Amino acid sequence: MASDPLTPQKSLRRKPKQQRSQERVEQLLEAAAEVFWEVGYEAATTHAIAARANTAVGTLYRFFPNKLALFHALEKRHRQGVEDIHAQLMSPEFVRQPIAEIVRQMVETFAQYFESLGPRVVYTQYYTHPELYAQFDEAVDYSYIRRFAIVLRMRNPQMSVPRSELVAETCHRTFNAIFLSALKSEATYQRQLYQELQRLLTSYLKTCDTECHKSSDEDVSRMTAVLVDHKSLNDRQRSAIAHMIEHGQLTIQTFEKLCPQFSRRTLQRDLRQLVDNGILESTGETNQLVYRVVEKPSEKKNRPLDSADE
Repeated sequence: MASDPLTPQKSLRRKPKQQRSQERVEQLLEAAAEVFWEVGYEAATTHAIAARANTAVGTLYRFFPNKLALFHALEKRHRQGVEDIHAQLMSPEFVRQPIAEIVRQMVETFAQYFESLGPRVVYTQYYTHPELYAQFDEAVDYSYIRRFAIVLRMRNPQMSVPRSELVAETCHRTFNAIFLSALKSEATYQRQLYQELQRLLTSYLKTCDTECHKSSDEDVSRMTAVLVDHKSLNDRQRSAIAHMIEHGQLTIQTFEKLCPQFSRRTLQRDLRQLVDNGILESTGETNQLVYRVVEKPSEKKNRPLDSADE
């Protein structure tokens, strides 16, 4: 099962403290990425990686117990890199842009990111050796799908949650399939695949964007103000807010349907945090509470949100 990207992984035998040791670890990780890319994970050996890093294999073992530990270190960096890109793209300016510009930025941002061998190795190996991974699994994959579904509903609050998640998954799977092929292609054909991917997703999303009446600028501003100003919101809280802006309100029973894999206690804590921070207001009795987005969020309550799962 995937773990939180901020949870320390036991990939390093010892944490480098001196600059020289840190530089050696960087050299080993770069060498590992090169060897994994050239011969594949299975054929790679710690001796080959050490030789590529111009160091003794004993030095490698001072920091990494085996090649899987090297791979997990690269994987952890990749997970954080993807999280950083998602945070960068989740902005009011990004959401309000024309579909073609949104798609262009997404494709070009990830194309540039995957120019680095480390992310490229981790990304491509997932589709051939998923058993290697500690940071990624289907649950993580679906969390990215739900995030993009939220972006779709930010653009068009009238799009239902099931429809937005179906569209988001279609885009996500298409994006990954073409990117996987592109990363294994020579430079000219790779650029052509990126261009075709942009055309494909732009055409598809334009069609989906006009299925419902377009939301007003006021609707988009209202949702983006809440979701972006409070960057510590977790995916469940973002989904809850999107639902409330779309439907006007939310109950714990509906929230359980939106996030069936989480306990009622966890979901209630999510909503209570939003209320405590002045983002939501609630009416009614326990287990019958109705939650709504506050029209003008309170500036008095500004405590950090703790989004840890049970």
